[in-house]
Amino acid sequence: MPKSACFDVLGTCFDFNPAIETIADHLQPQLTRLKLDPTTLFFSWFYAAQRDFTYTSVAGTYTPIAQILKHTFRRACAIVGIPKDTIADDTVTAVMQAMLRLPPREGLKACFDGLREAGWDVYGVTNGGKETSLKYYKLADIELDTAHLLSCDDINVAKPDVKVYEVANEHLTSRGVGKKGDGERWFVAAHAWDLLAARKAGFRTAWLGFEEHDPVTEVFGEFDLYAEGMRELLEKMRGL
Repeated sequence: MPKSACFDVLGTCFDFNPAIETIADHLQPQLTRLKLDPTTLFFSWFYAAQRDFTYTSVAGTYTPIAQILKHTFRRACAIVGIPKDTIADDTVTAVMQAMLRLPPREGLKACFDGLREAGWDVYGVTNGGKETSLKYYKLADIELDTAHLLSCDDINVAKPDVKVYEVANEHLTSRGVGKKGDGERWFVAAHAWDLLAARKAGFRTAWLGFEEHDPVTEVFGEFDLYAEGMRELLEKMRGL
């Protein structure tokens, strides 16, 4: 049976630079006044939205992450000192449109193609919407069909709920890709919290260092593989 690799999508496979650049284009005077950079505002917004996405799911009121991002952008601006009533609708629209055209991480296509050439079956497992995520891959010229992409929107449960990883395991089983806990199923992410849950569900884990920069093993424990980018990941996974 082939090895499989399930990749997180937002932040792992695709880069947030278009949204960061759009924030800079629309809010640079305010950011300059506050001595803030657009990356700081972006991640304070995005990480808070991830929290709210997960917490609304835990509370039984699952809301797609795109909706949470859209409706919390002004709040994120207010938290860093930009009055929310100064944020025009056009700014929110522009930032959300930028989130629809995230570019691939450097080496992503070569990584996916290389794993497939080595006999791996490659999937995406995402907090994001299914159609939006499929469009990311299409724009990056990476082949990925609906059977190879699982979205939290499909089951109305947010990562890192164990149900997401159980559904991924069930899907792999239905496609004849290994067995749960056989060591042939891998989960790849740039977020330690994601891999912590995947590991508990029986996946082997690969952490990419380009977003968090520190896997914080004191909290999350050791993962099976560490790589700084997609090219290094490919070389290490092909050698397994």
